[in-house]
Amino acid sequence: MTTRSPLSTRVLLICAAIAVGTGILSAVAGYLTIPVVAGAPIFYGFVLSMHLLPGIVAQEMLRTPWVALITHLLAALVALAMSPQWFLSYVAAIAIMGGAQEGWAAIGRYQKWSTGWMLMGGAVLGLLLGLTAGLGIGISKFGVPLALVSVLVYVAGAAFWTFVGVLLGRSMRKAGLARTVN
Repeated sequence: MTTRSPLSTRVLLICAAIAVGTGILSAVAGYLTIPVVAGAPIFYGFVLSMHLLPGIVAQEMLRTPWVALITHLLAALVALAMSPQWFLSYVAAIAIMGGAQEGWAAIGRYQKWSTGWMLMGGAVLGLLLGLTAGLGIGISKFGVPLALVSVLVYVAGAAFWTFVGVLLGRSMRKAGLARTVN
């Protein structure tokens, strides 16, 4: 007896379609990185969090294991075509963001898909990004109050983009684009 894989051709094609749109946004975020870090580094968390979209949209729409990681990989390929200078950043986004989104879904045993659950996962990821990427751009030089604000921007940005991703994925799901997947 053959077991059907949750990663059918249809699921992979949907992941690819999501990746094209969100990969373009990732390229835009890549181009915004230098001006934001140079001019207003405290707001970089909002720009960086835009990279959460591929996985969240895919998870909300398909509600299947591995779609966040696959969609992040494909979105990175799309973004690389437009901004190859950010190769390592896109690879990091695949590993960190896609991996964290898959991990969060796995903690919920791929059964918890409520907006609150997704937002909580986004906020946790935002905190992780704020404490790692934020330190990388030098928030420790901001002083304690501004460093805390910067970390809060990472958390708020991650929650915002997670919410946008949930809305996009839910809209596509309601439009029937995933009706034959599950």
